[in-house]
Amino acid sequence: MRTRYKIIKNYTELDRLIDLCIKTGVACVDFETNAVPIHNEDFRPTILSVTCMPGFGCSIPLSHSETKAYTDKGWSWKRALKKFSRKVIENRSVVKIAWNAKFDFAIFQKYGLFYRGTLLDGMLAKYLLNEERPNDLKEMVKRYIPEAAGYESDKGFDRLPWDKKPLKELCRYGCQDTDYTYRLMIFFEKKLLDINMYDLYRNLIMPASRVLQTVEFNGLYLDREFNQKLLREYGPKIEQAKNTCLNLPVVKRFQTWYNKQKIDNYIKNIEKELEELDYNDPKDSRKIATREAKITNIRAGIFSTKKEKELNRDINLGSPVDLPKLLFSEEGFNFTPIKQTDSGKDSTDEESLVELRMKIKNPKSPKAIFLDSLLELRGLEKMYKTYILGWSEKVQDDSCLHGRFNIVGTTSGRLSSSEPNMQQIPKTSVDPNIKKQLIARPGTLYMAMDFSQAELRIMAHLSGDETYLRAFANNEDPHLAIAAKKYGVPYKEALAIYEDEDHPEHKLWKNRRKQAKQIAFGIIYGIQAKLLSQKLSDVKEGLIVTPEEAQQQLDEFFEDHPKIKKFMAKQERLLRKHGYITSLFGRRRRLPQVYSDDRSEAAYAVRLSINMPCQSSASDLCLFGSVLLYWLMHQGKFPKMDSVCLVHDANYFNVDPGTINVWTVYQMWDIFRNPKTKKYFGFSIDDVDMSMDFGIGRSMAEELPFIPGYDYNKMLEPDFSVEEYMLEHKKYKHVQIKDFPKLFKKDFDYYNKK
Repeated sequence: MRTRYKIIKNYTELDRLIDLCIKTGVACVDFETNAVPIHNEDFRPTILSVTCMPGFGCSIPLSHSETKAYTDKGWSWKRALKKFSRKVIENRSVVKIAWNAKFDFAIFQKYGLFYRGTLLDGMLAKYLLNEERPNDLKEMVKRYIPEAAGYESDKGFDRLPWDKKPLKELCRYGCQDTDYTYRLMIFFEKKLLDINMYDLYRNLIMPASRVLQTVEFNGLYLDREFNQKLLREYGPKIEQAKNTCLNLPVVKRFQTWYNKQKIDNYIKNIEKELEELDYNDPKDSRKIATREAKITNIRAGIFSTKKEKELNRDINLGSPVDLPKLLFSEEGFNFTPIKQTDSGKDSTDEESLVELRMKIKNPKSPKAIFLDSLLELRGLEKMYKTYILGWSEKVQDDSCLHGRFNIVGTTSGRLSSSEPNMQQIPKTSVDPNIKKQLIARPGTLYMAMDFSQAELRIMAHLSGDETYLRAFANNEDPHLAIAAKKYGVPYKEALAIYEDEDHPEHKLWKNRRKQAKQIAFGIIYGIQAKLLSQKLSDVKEGLIVTPEEAQQQLDEFFEDHPKIKKFMAKQERLLRKHGYITSLFGRRRRLPQVYSDDRSEAAYAVRLSINMPCQSSASDLCLFGSVLLYWLMHQGKFPKMDSVCLVHDANYFNVDPGTINVWTVYQMWDIFRNPKTKKYFGFSIDDVDMSMDFGIGRSMAEELPFIPGYDYNKMLEPDFSVEEYMLEHKKYKHVQIKDFPKLFKKDFDYYNKK
């Protein structure tokens, strides 16, 4: 059944469409735009397509260049959009449907229009039914409505830019989008009900979509002046790191040899061409003269063409040809390759470079200096291209970065982010300048709520491991507690040494804790001995752990934590039985690779069966807590805070300084530590609380620890001192959030009455 479509020409026809939506109780909607980012001033929605019954759609012309030619006199697209939205989108009795609803309803929000009632997203329904890509509408139409496959290519429609597509063809296309979305959603909804995943869809995924739409709309405010300063500063830094690599004597010697090889080969090829020419034939005389002149010029060091200039240039440290030659040839560093790429070439990826560096014990050797400098160069180039230049290109007209937060971005159930990626912002320890670019909006502060060891807490709950459960119950650092147990030292004694930077064994216990942490999180991610050895090593400090030593540490860990090993074995049994693993929230990760004859594929599936329940559940606890907090704010039961970024198990807000107090921090902690999951998903975590840290700052980089009773308006004053703040914090360093109601009873009485 092909889609019949109609272009709305006047308000009478618009009223008939509105009546149809109300009578059927459904409105499947889809905007088409001029493809400009939504927060730029030249953004325009061109049409809004609507379907309220299968096989049919209407398009409402908006800011399209041909709108006047298709609509009656007096038509105002903004008035039409507002009228439709007030009657349909804000009507609780009408079910709204869309594919990738965040995009469409962000456009409604741009014009002050917000949906009420039920919203169903076909893309998110498909994702729960099958988390593997593709998730786009066109592929699903091809799969489930094959007679309509390729509709986007009719008459070359897909080859025209979005701002150049004729209105009639655009409306036909838009109505097909909404029609097919409606039909697919009917099919997917039934499937979700059949396999008992509808609660997950309605109680987490769809509310989370609304929260994330708001997060994306708010955006992260970029300090454009500081960003431009970094653009100027990073060029010389990159050049310096590059010169350190290129000026090493061994590199210079290789450079001379390498260029000579290229020049000699070039001349040989020209000489072969000369051999094929006839010196006695006048027709070849010009060709002979040209080639002989080339050889003469090249030998004299004269390089004219682009191809010739390539013969005598510096080594390109990013080249897949130059760098392997330098690293692995006898004329270069003569390293032994670690692994090969899919195309069979020697790999020069970061993991390979790190492993090569671990083989060099002398940090002052040319090999060590080169690898350290090359890794530094790659880091600087990554910072510059992605987070400095990249952000300057992605920032929109409101001075914000509006990255997308993708529910369908991973197979594990965690969120991903794109355009730009706001979930992989480097830590301040990696590069302090990057987060400094992200400042709080004028008059507000950043408030970061970051889960503490969330995945490890889920692992403790799922496995029942007493050591971790006890450490969490006693508010101990679990990694330090494990290290203390391993070395037979009382926890309090180890803690005192770890916190005292002047203690002679402070560095030792810092390393022991780090190793315990790497092993614990390595277990969750199914780490192997080879990679763990890299994680446990610190080459610059001269600490190198071999894969054999790393395997021994893994074996010792499992001896001390038998319940974790039993949990892992149980997960493998379940996976082999069902072919999929289920998270606490009911997500499924389908892993048919477990049945593969390829042992590496099967092992990969088993590792994911351990990782997925921990990683996915931890992320969903943060997401569900965000949903609960969002509704409390919109019901007026909690102070308004603008959520601007979600990073797996962390949430960043722009907050009025006056709302940062013991009551708001405690309420947030109480919501997130154990969200009311029993009512909505049929499970609860009763043996361990989630815990979180709260950081306050003027930029995302600052994240100062929360101080009870502090007047946070002071942080916006010009003379604010971080040193004085941290001295004040020492008084409250060991105060736990769970004790706030008891310690600050007057404050809680005051805020509870408000």
